[in-house]
Amino acid sequence: MNMPNLNDYLAGAMLANGFVWMWSLILGYFSGFFTNISPILLADASYVIYLLGGITSSYLVCKRAASRHLIVGIKLSIITWIFSLIIMLSLTAEPSIGTAFALLACFVAGDIAGAYLALKSRLKAERVQTETSENT
Repeated sequence: MNMPNLNDYLAGAMLANGFVWMWSLILGYFSGFFTNISPILLADASYVIYLLGGITSSYLVCKRAASRHLIVGIKLSIITWIFSLIIMLSLTAEPSIGTAFALLACFVAGDIAGAYLALKSRLKAERVQTETSENT
């Protein structure tokens, strides 16, 4: 197993940003439905969606890593955030610095969590493989 390459990082960044922009589209498309929901609740839901995007993309990219899962997760969070800034600056009329920093915090936390889950999964698989080989 090798380390993730640039294509893996870019695919992870696109996946994480897909969560963000699909959520933004849902909020815009169903704006009439969401007017009855508290803005604080919507903001909390947004943070959860951003975290899920980071966790999912980091887990998948870190599954390709043989080692240094945390470093891979941090690299991915930076690439994902830069990618989201590019999208935000090119698609939104009024980019928000608050949203940019919220995305950064959620991507870093989500990518570190995803890296941890990938490492935990890898260690568990190695332990099971070791136990199986010892029993035979």
